[in-house]
Amino acid sequence: MAESFTERFQQLCREKNLAVTHQRLVIYREVMQMHNHPSPEQVYDRVKPELPSISLATVYKTLHTFVETGLIREVSPHHGSMRIEPNEHRHPHFLCLQCRAITDLSDHELDFAALKASVPAGFQVEHVSTEVRGICGNCLAKNAAQAPN
Repeated sequence: MAESFTERFQQLCREKNLAVTHQRLVIYREVMQMHNHPSPEQVYDRVKPELPSISLATVYKTLHTFVETGLIREVSPHHGSMRIEPNEHRHPHFLCLQCRAITDLSDHELDFAALKASVPAGFQVEHVSTEVRGICGNCLAKNAAQAPN
């Protein structure tokens, strides 16, 4: 498994003209194993045991490089701090306005091709992203428990 992952990462880097380094491999591997839209700080906490000399700034810089080259995606860059998308398949997200949790939603009803086709002539689509914003079930339950009777 680790060997095929390394080979896949090396192939992706070749396609993106990105140098393969041990630090990048470790960061990418950890991001892809996380399933909760991690922040750079969460990625840093995961890679620090294997890369004890790494800095948080290096993790940020590496994640930005991955986003810029299309290796990974950033979820909702206007939602506050950087959050990374480890899921390789395009799908919408639910963003909680209270706790800022990000939850994957099913895309079975969305027609991404129709969305792209609805863009005015002369525009170039780089990425299609769909977000639903509201209050998650956990926050609603906490709010209800804290409400005076």
